[in-house]
Amino acid sequence: MENYLLFPYSSEAEELSGKLGFSRTFFLDRDLVLVKGNFKEILKGCSEARGKQIVYVAENEEMLRLVVEKSPVNIILGMEKIFSKDSLHHPKAGLNQVICKLAAEKGKKFGFSFSAILNCKDPSRIMHRIGFNLGLCKKYKVKFIFSNFSKSFWEMRSAADLEAVRTVLEQI
Repeated sequence: MENYLLFPYSSEAEELSGKLGFSRTFFLDRDLVLVKGNFKEILKGCSEARGKQIVYVAENEEMLRLVVEKSPVNIILGMEKIFSKDSLHHPKAGLNQVICKLAAEKGKKFGFSFSAILNCKDPSRIMHRIGFNLGLCKKYKVKFIFSNFSKSFWEMRSAADLEAVRTVLEQI
């Protein structure tokens, strides 16, 4: 299992990641580039990536679809945080069948962050949305990554813990 960390490289974090059971660790600035903003800023950040994986944090539904359709972004995070409230009949989890079909066609990966569950006000809502999105990803054969995506050293969890949480979320 691979570990994605959203903070700069440190030998201590890489060593801890190995002890926690991860086969490979990706760090921000060394292996990953985080892009945000409007579409022009995203494209500019993508052009400066030079061989690194490009990670986009979703801000709204329109930008999410635009990034999936027309940008060279590799991993998309934070879809479950786009909407503040759920619909009466289903969770507004950020993904839908149209975005999933486009992502499968374009070879994009959706990232699901354990750090998002740790740092939110309502973990049950985020977990339900992640479970719903995982179901859509499986149904439409979209590749996904469930990893730490932690922003600090102390948010890291073991590979076995992440695998257990992912298994539970897939049951939702």
